Amino acid sequence: MYKCVLCKSELFNNYDEMICDNCKVNIASYLRLELIDRGNYKIYVLFFYEGDIKKLIRCFKFHEGTYLAKVFSIYLSRAIREEGIPCETISYIPMHSKKKAIRGFDQAELLARQSAIIMNVNFSKILIRKKRTKSLYNLDKEARKIELRDAFILVNKTDNLLIIEINR
Repeated sequence: MYKCVLCKSELFNNYDEMICDNCKVNIASYLRLELIDRGNYKIYVLFFYEGDIKKLIRCFKFHEGTYLAKVFSIYLSRAIREEGIPCETISYIPMHSKKKAIRGFDQAELLARQSAIIMNVNFSKILIRKKRTKSLYNLDKEARKIELRDAFILVNKTDNLLIIEINR
């Protein structure tokens, strides 16, 4: 018997997503596509790290919830289409190879690959992380900038690029 990862109710037809229909409606209430315009690039925030979204992200990142890539990519793809955000290629901010080896996967890569499939656009690895950084979640904006300085190498350029990062 399969159970919803959020409310633990029995699932009858959502085995691949592991979330019941009631919780899907609840998740949609956390959807807040927010635009942060930085001039030469834009940042879109799909969800804020709270409530059930916080539980799902933690499950995705720290409890081998790789099946949640599909769930998040469905919401991401829908928001991009509805807002008319131009996107020809999807990439991600890679985690360090040692951290990936410990965790067994890179959640941003999984989400980027799944989103590219759903949206029928290219997937490309455009960055390589060349240095291991401290965890960023507890650093302020300036400390993050310093920590990330020279952390990546750009290996591929493209236009209309969506880069996926899972923060927190």
